[in-house]
Amino acid sequence: MRQIIYTSITTNPSGHADDDAVAITRQALLRNGLDGITGLLYTQDADFLQVIEGPDDSIADLLASLLSDPRHRDLRMLIDRDIEDREFGDWMMLHRERRETVDAFDRRLHGLLLNVSHETAGYFRALVPA
Repeated sequence: MRQIIYTSITTNPSGHADDDAVAITRQALLRNGLDGITGLLYTQDADFLQVIEGPDDSIADLLASLLSDPRHRDLRMLIDRDIEDREFGDWMMLHRERRETVDAFDRRLHGLLLNVSHETAGYFRALVPA
């Protein structure tokens, strides 16, 4: 199994990554479930931070798609590694709903990150207020 964590910057004219996140999450739920991919998408201002994990072939296909996706640019790989077990369990994709406050999502995210590796959690905790 393979895990990738990357950052990228939105190309949305609004300059806010969360303006595309709902559509991205819907698309991910449809595709990733079929391909055995789980993960987490986090947005803050213009930035995306995402972890994806699953079978090697599925991750390779998704990465190729991500590299050509016009909704973001400057994709920077933070982690690309083999993992024994999923850190993100059964999650198809997680994102903050528009009705959910940032503080409520941050509290939920902190709880979800309790069971992931220190390295993985560190990328997300760096963005989330304590």
